[in-house]
Amino acid sequence: MPSEPSPPRDDWTHLESPEAAAVAIAKMEALGRSTGEVAARQRYLDLLDIRAGHAVIDVGAGTGITAVEMARRVGPSGRVVVFDASAQLVAFAGASAQRAGVSEILECCTGRAEALPFPDGAFDRSFCRWLLLHTEAPDRVVREMLRVTRPGGRIMCLEVDWETVTVHPGGRALTRRILNFSNDRHIEGWSGRRLAPLLRAWGASEVRVAPIVIVDEGCEGPEWLQFLHQRAEMAAQQGVVSLAEASGWREEIDRAAARGGYFFSLTQFAVWGVAGRS
Repeated sequence: MPSEPSPPRDDWTHLESPEAAAVAIAKMEALGRSTGEVAARQRYLDLLDIRAGHAVIDVGAGTGITAVEMARRVGPSGRVVVFDASAQLVAFAGASAQRAGVSEILECCTGRAEALPFPDGAFDRSFCRWLLLHTEAPDRVVREMLRVTRPGGRIMCLEVDWETVTVHPGGRALTRRILNFSNDRHIEGWSGRRLAPLLRAWGASEVRVAPIVIVDEGCEGPEWLQFLHQRAEMAAQQGVVSLAEASGWREEIDRAAARGGYFFSLTQFAVWGVAGRS
């Protein structure tokens, strides 16, 4: 059996080059517009309880697909800040806002989530999605989000837990090797299960959790099948599995998808609370 090397460094933390940013944008837009994610976005934004006139910050906003929906919800009397470390992603978000007709509501800022350049209590709602799993100091990010949220305002973090991935078909041992490799590529692949304790530890009250499960059976688009292909290929490149094993695993899944025998799921956790202890 091939030996398992140390996983590569999380490539989502290195989007400085135009090439890396372009790849990230393509992936985020494809997944963000998939049927499952559109439904998930409506649910977690409902739980965030954004209202007309609210000031909202989306930390690690990526392409701005969620921020644009937030802008529609706060309306012309509100304000939404897109905040991301990547200037290329922030520029893309600004262009998306212009196309959606909400550019006057949406403000674009670049910086580090560990040091938000806003005063205490500046926002009614603070939000991040799939950010903390790529962050070496998630506690600092949560503390900053709480700091810039007004007392009584709401903070929400949405994180996937990569060990919740299920896929059928595929041999158990081989599937575990590929999916464990996928989980360990991230700085913190277990961020979903750690969210609620993290928010409580840094001062959020009334903390609540809602699991949101994405299910794919191959009927709604190719995004998650492509994801599985890429994970098998990367595992083979890193010597976790052989090229023949990776190819056989992909082909078995593709055959099953063609005849309606494929299943994939992934659980993300929406965790929210109130800024300031009750």
